[in-house]
Amino acid sequence: MWRYKSMKKLVASATIVLSLTMFVSQIFASGSNEATSGQKQLKVGVVIPYEIGWFAAFKKGFDVVAKDENVQVVWQYHNYKADQEQTAVQNLITLGVDGINDTAATPQSAEYSCLLANQAKIPIQVTESGVASGKGQPFANIDFDWHHVYAFVAQNLRKDLQGQLSILDIQGFAGSPPVQLGIQGLKEEIAKLSDMKLATDIQYGDYRTDKSLALTKSLVESGLKFNVAIGASQEITEGIIEALKEENVPAGQVTTVSVNGGPTDVANFENGSLDYALSQSPGLHGMVTAYNLISYLRHQTYQKKIYEPIVWVSKKDWKQNLIPWDVDNSWLPVVKEFVKTGKYDAGLRTK
Repeated sequence: MWRYKSMKKLVASATIVLSLTMFVSQIFASGSNEATSGQKQLKVGVVIPYEIGWFAAFKKGFDVVAKDENVQVVWQYHNYKADQEQTAVQNLITLGVDGINDTAATPQSAEYSCLLANQAKIPIQVTESGVASGKGQPFANIDFDWHHVYAFVAQNLRKDLQGQLSILDIQGFAGSPPVQLGIQGLKEEIAKLSDMKLATDIQYGDYRTDKSLALTKSLVESGLKFNVAIGASQEITEGIIEALKEENVPAGQVTTVSVNGGPTDVANFENGSLDYALSQSPGLHGMVTAYNLISYLRHQTYQKKIYEPIVWVSKKDWKQNLIPWDVDNSWLPVVKEFVKTGKYDAGLRTK
């Protein structure tokens, strides 16, 4: 009987020791795995208007970096409506994301989105938005310098073209940050340059080919005289080009310019319908945005305020100089250097 009880105690003691050993081993194994992986998996939320054209390329670029960095991404959409943007940000806060990137509907909605995130103690950065003055503050602002973008377009048109220039400018959504800043930059630069003017008030094509086509046709039929047409996106520029063809405007009578450099622009360069483009890549922009947000969350070097690279290209040199929309892992060295130093070096791209 004594031996039986003693044996039971020994077995029980051994079981406890074994259990403790396994528990401690699991703790060390868990710590080892975490050390091996480097970081806990981050979950970030991204708010964009929709997944079409520019923003489809932006999403792809963001996802390239997120996958490489093992970061989970939750996507939300607002269709350029401020109330839907606030709902999207609230959704991300409820989901408990580690950080947010917001491409806002307006500077005012951007400020309010920042305020919501600030109150929830979730880091937020904004892209292509601008932020109205107020209590809401982002930790970073990643954007194109839209004022400079359109000033740069005017400067290059004056440099490349002879004679008086009468310009038709068809913008995207009225009131959106890139549009507001772009109009300001274009008007201010035209006022400084000789023999340049707007042929009519700024027009709005809402980044749609059909609306821009109908708008351009109507202006041509009204007798409006212009010899330069600027489209604020590849979709708008496509509408302008098609309208000029349908209205039988002689080839070469109107110089066409796209502020994009997307796949449709490439096709129009190839068929000779497009003269110039302000090349900017939403794919690269998405990669920079993602890496900057992740770097901040991991307490690494990041940029508080940075403008993405742009390049002026013509039908003669676009093949050499255009920044492509379609991006992959080969761009990671370029992106990492850009976030660390603010310097764009396409030569770092891996082959």
